[in-house]
Amino acid sequence: MRPDPERMGPSILLSQAGTNILLDCGPCSLRSLAQAGHDTAAIDGVCLTHRHTDHVSEFGLLLDLEKNRSRKRPLAVAGPAIVDELIAFHLAWGRDEPADLGFALTRLLMPGRGRIGPFQVRGESVPHVTHSVGYRVEAAGKSLVYPGDCGPGDEVVYLAERANLLVLEASLPCGSGSAAHLSPEDAAAIAKAARCDKLVLTHFPPGADIEAALATCRRQGIDTQAARDLAEIEI
Repeated sequence: MRPDPERMGPSILLSQAGTNILLDCGPCSLRSLAQAGHDTAAIDGVCLTHRHTDHVSEFGLLLDLEKNRSRKRPLAVAGPAIVDELIAFHLAWGRDEPADLGFALTRLLMPGRGRIGPFQVRGESVPHVTHSVGYRVEAAGKSLVYPGDCGPGDEVVYLAERANLLVLEASLPCGSGSAAHLSPEDAAAIAKAARCDKLVLTHFPPGADIEAALATCRRQGIDTQAARDLAEIEI
């Protein structure tokens, strides 16, 4: 994957009843928040899927911004155990002693379950790299499923069962296959098996044939759209 001048990195903002959480925090996530009129001070939690920098690169920047703004209220951080290494590295890098953020990080270890305000958060292992976690987030009787980067597998279908909104990567071109990423055909098969209401395809590489990916899924009778930077979807 190479930088795309047309698309920012992976990050989804979920808002419900005054609570805001981020799913992943990739390149330009915080710029996107600002463009959409959201303040990092209003973020209540961050759910990280795996260790790859295109999904976590601005998490440390978020911590620095909130430290410099003298944040006091806790920040929930959901993710696999390896996230603790990321936090420790960021707080210690270039310092004789680890930095004191001035606010607490409430860790929600995943795979597992936790709560952030009105959001019920469930994380399950998904096929990608070691310590990869996909999320099912529920609130007000609605559900969103975001496995992050993943390959095809029954565990993804199980996580996505009857989700109102399923957000799946489509890193691979039509007709290809991998154990660690999805093609449009893979995404369609997962959405159909899980009986989801709506599918959103994301994580397209530069030059991807997005219309072909959408057509592949729609031919299976799946309500499908492509993710766009700053797009808003009501569930």
